[in-house]
Amino acid sequence: MWAAVRGLSLLKSTSQLNGLVSRRPVALAGASGLFQQLKGLQTGTRPTFEEEGKDAAAASQEAFLKKWAEVAPSTLDPPSFASETMKKTEQPAEGAPVPSKVTFNFYLPHEKPYSGAEVDMVLLPAVTGDFGVMPGHVPTAAQLRPGVLTVQEDDSTTKKFFVSSGFAFVHADSTTDVCAIEAFPVEELDKSTVEAGLADYTAKLASASAGGDDYEAAAAQIGVEVYSAMNAAITEK
Repeated sequence: MWAAVRGLSLLKSTSQLNGLVSRRPVALAGASGLFQQLKGLQTGTRPTFEEEGKDAAAASQEAFLKKWAEVAPSTLDPPSFASETMKKTEQPAEGAPVPSKVTFNFYLPHEKPYSGAEVDMVLLPAVTGDFGVMPGHVPTAAQLRPGVLTVQEDDSTTKKFFVSSGFAFVHADSTTDVCAIEAFPVEELDKSTVEAGLADYTAKLASASAGGDDYEAAAAQIGVEVYSAMNAAITEK
């Protein structure tokens, strides 16, 4: 079990900028020109962020399928895309009231602990820092680090899970999706096993660092981070 957590915690995400937006300075002839330009921006039909994202995704898929047709065997069907199977959600109307609950989906490779559950709040251990999701949270995408995911179902029920890594997506309609590589209820973590694992990887890290083996040192550092997070989860439960 722990081998899976240690190994799969290696999952990291990388993001690349596909292009740089260059802005050409505009010379304004005075206050009148500035006013007219601002007025044009306010009354124009510039596409929204969501519309631009959909257009970019469609263009990317079209380009991929074109390349696919050039190199793939004729007997092989083109691949499907996630957008074809995902549930379509509508953007909340402007001025619509904020939902009273967060709709929470929690996905694991082997099970789905939460599916469309209405909860008060979800606390997430992101790489950039822990943050809470309540109704009305701004749309967010975050990479998860080893740590405790807390689900506050209502005023009297709170559940905690240790997650090894993964991603969280907060949508405009207060729906939150968490996809984790592995997760266990915090109460299932064994204190003696975690302490032994932490001691083992701490010793490996010291040995690899002293010997100049960067690869083994990096692997041991990951083990130390995961077991330290599990130890902290046990201490705080």
